[in-house]
Amino acid sequence: MASHLTEKQSNSAVDQKRFIFVELMMIWEGRIKAAHISDQFELGKNLAALVIQKYKELYPENMAYEAATESYVPTENMVTQFTSGSLQEYVNLIAAGESITQLAMPTRNVNPVVVRPILQAIREQRRLSIAYASVTHPEFASRVIQPHNIVFDGLRWHVRAFCENNQGYRDFVLSRFDANASSELLDAADHFDLQDELWQTLLEVEIMPDPRLDENRTRIIALDYDMPSVGTPEQPSYVKTMQVRAALLMYLINRLGLDQYHNKPEAQQIILSPNCQQTLKPYLPN
Repeated sequence: MASHLTEKQSNSAVDQKRFIFVELMMIWEGRIKAAHISDQFELGKNLAALVIQKYKELYPENMAYEAATESYVPTENMVTQFTSGSLQEYVNLIAAGESITQLAMPTRNVNPVVVRPILQAIREQRRLSIAYASVTHPEFASRVIQPHNIVFDGLRWHVRAFCENNQGYRDFVLSRFDANASSELLDAADHFDLQDELWQTLLEVEIMPDPRLDENRTRIIALDYDMPSVGTPEQPSYVKTMQVRAALLMYLINRLGLDQYHNKPEAQQIILSPNCQQTLKPYLPN
């Protein structure tokens, strides 16, 4: 397949990938050497050294040379430019299969044959005829949707779409589409994300340690969930605030384990703050 990237664009994309590697190595391993880049990208050491030199010229405040280890280390004021710096990014790019083990989760059957017309319908803002089954209606049935976003909830892939059968916005699990029935692109859509009220509604989810926990356990849970203290040194209290679309609220609630209440606080660990419970009540199941 022919590429339409200019040489400048191609070089920029290559540089970005290498700079992501540089930043993740500095954050999680505390250093970067030309040898690391050489091994990762199969470059000669001179070219690998040029990658570091170029990054340092662009962001001199982010790295410093450490003579004792003959490597570059992150400065205290380092601000990442190409990555969020998350551990997941580091594992995905660098450490997969090494000294880090990830829990294997059941894979969902998402077929590219299903996804391609959905993406095209989103791009071109068109209606789409599909065959879909659900737990409530396990037989594949024809319906017409107007998709506007694909969503990953941490376990499953969904498409957010206006359903003409139900005359409302719904989430459709991608693994429940019939890959053997051809999806058909239809005419222009007339329902979009701007009309999806739950999609456009942004909510603040505020979690806190279960108040039944003692002080030491409360502090550990706060540390675990990166909850800043909003209390006083004498009476510390901790909360963490996250923003989520109302349409995706239950996915977040489920992932946090807040969809059920445990009798033991050590099992519960976190709860929605009382004020948050009241605010979210209209968006939660009865």
